[in-house]
Amino acid sequence: MVKLTFFVKRLPEVTHEQLCRHWLDVHAPGVRDLMGARHYSVTHFKQRPDTRYDGMAELWYDDWATGRQVHKNPPPAVANDGFLPLTGDFVRLDCEEHVIVDGPRPEGAVKMVYPVAFRDGVDHDEARAYWLEVHAPLVAASVAATEGAHRYVVSQQIDSHRGPWAGIAELWYSSLDAVRAQGRALQPDEFARYTTVAAPLLGREYLIIP
Repeated sequence: MVKLTFFVKRLPEVTHEQLCRHWLDVHAPGVRDLMGARHYSVTHFKQRPDTRYDGMAELWYDDWATGRQVHKNPPPAVANDGFLPLTGDFVRLDCEEHVIVDGPRPEGAVKMVYPVAFRDGVDHDEARAYWLEVHAPLVAASVAATEGAHRYVVSQQIDSHRGPWAGIAELWYSSLDAVRAQGRALQPDEFARYTTVAAPLLGREYLIIP
């Protein structure tokens, strides 16, 4: 199964609340019913001074051909539902998902999303391997050691040279205290030698198709 991820930013004249309300009440039901995804989630990000995006959508498909075709030519009821005119900047990632800690996604959980870019000049295959084989196990150990830390997923772009990021990391928690505790439990490594990690995005996830 493959995953398409979309980071969405509203137009300046549109409020975060307007976009998110239309997203959940109008756009998401149409995507759920007409876009053929196996799973579908929407995450809305808390707006802070350094928050570039309002939210992200994640859609899982059986194969790339199916997912890319339906998004290239979406049904008119989705394409014309009024969502796109509210949006400005967006980023699409075509990802291979790696569920590192297969824990629950509790309703109302704190979700942290970390966009990851590879540094100029690094070997992308080496960086991808380090992320999965060295860094991810350390994060998994810190999640296991932290009460209230539930789930950890790494999604790597199929083409890590495309777009601003090579992938994202996602973690789910019961509280912000658990976020801080997991950070303290994380053992150091050389992940930063390969990557730059953008400011984390704090969000709430809505499972449209679990």
